[in-house]
Amino acid sequence: MPTPTQAFAEVAARHGVDPSDLEAVQQWFLEDLPKLPTAQIEEILEELLASHGTGEVSIETRCYPKSAPLPSLDASPPAQTPLLAARWGQVLRRLLAKLPRNRGR
Repeated sequence: MPTPTQAFAEVAARHGVDPSDLEAVQQWFLEDLPKLPTAQIEEILEELLASHGTGEVSIETRCYPKSAPLPSLDASPPAQTPLLAARWGQVLRRLLAKLPRNRGR
């Protein structure tokens, strides 16, 4: 189970970052955290590891980092057509062939 986003936000909040701004939290961890003294970084990492799997359930807002490019649909591999959808015409013809013709005329 990954460490909840809330734990990262709480750590960043103690260092002056708005915990509701997840992009600012991410930026703090990427730019400011590495500049802290080693002992302080180790304390923060221990705290994050301790919050891993605490059982607390929270609603998290998911965000996609602006620096990561979103793949386009054109770049995605084509999906295979399901067999039933690909052969529906054949199945229909077989079913129609089994029906009795001109019954009751």
